[in-house]
Amino acid sequence: MVQHRLLKEFEHYLLKNFVSGDRLPGEVELAQHFQVSRATIREIMIHLSFLGVLERTAKRGTFVKIPEAQEIGETLGFQLQASGYGFEEMKQTRLFLEISQAEMLIHKMTPVDFDKLEALTAMMEKSVSQPGKADRLDLEFHLALMKVTGNRILTIFSQVMLLMFEKKYRQKFLNAPAAMKSVRDHRNMLNAIRSGELQKLKVLIKKHIQPL
Repeated sequence: MVQHRLLKEFEHYLLKNFVSGDRLPGEVELAQHFQVSRATIREIMIHLSFLGVLERTAKRGTFVKIPEAQEIGETLGFQLQASGYGFEEMKQTRLFLEISQAEMLIHKMTPVDFDKLEALTAMMEKSVSQPGKADRLDLEFHLALMKVTGNRILTIFSQVMLLMFEKKYRQKFLNAPAAMKSVRDHRNMLNAIRSGELQKLKVLIKKHIQPL
């Protein structure tokens, strides 16, 4: 409990006093500031380095950094798995996230985005006889949709989708008919985005995810 409280105090100290790129004081000075041992401060800093918040460099010191979205997402994914959240909760979260992004997709989709998504769908159609490959392309399609929004937090929460595409959840979809249904769904969604039909897009997304 004491260590947890110190971690929260240290995090508040970072947020209040530093921005990305700033160099932190040395371990001795920080230990004096928080009135703890140098070893305790080092443990806190190593923990935050693993989370991608700090960068420790030999001879230069420790610097504040902005974690990459992938780093944050990977940590979130591990925590979700370790916490044992159920499939239905993940499905509800995915449904909420994908429906919520529908309006942004209509307004932000570019011709380049359309080309990429259509190419993924075409590749998936050619791979229906290879269910594992088709399923990976299905995942790529949905991750690419989230990237279109330009919302980094949505990208982080796409880890929920990664977990849902684990093999233990996907067995009943690893066949040609299921892959072809996804191909048709993807094309219908892209058509709704192109024509700006928001409500139709939301319905299509819901129908695509609900059967999971």
